[in-house]
Amino acid sequence: MINKDDFQPQLFVKLCWDKTAFEVRTPKHLSLNMDEVKRTLEQSKQHKILVYTPHVVILKSGSAETTLSKDGRMLIKKVSNEAEATKVAKQILNTILDATAFRP
Repeated sequence: MINKDDFQPQLFVKLCWDKTAFEVRTPKHLSLNMDEVKRTLEQSKQHKILVYTPHVVILKSGSAETTLSKDGRMLIKKVSNEAEATKVAKQILNTILDATAFRP
């Protein structure tokens, strides 16, 4: 397992073609344990799960709404700019990394 101190992902953030969300990716594919992600996010006071499936989790972080895929990709809606999307993505990843809910 890799912990948060060993893994600080670089994020690639871009506006989606329909301009309603930002797509966030890491340069390396992650392999998230979605059951562990669910448990971790349920315990977090920063994030609220809206929908859970074994492949994606849709969650709310403040006013932002994020679809998190098993491979670590995210679609972040209801943010005003790329910087805000990046901040939300980092908060989510740090929450997950703190609980080691992924495999390298």
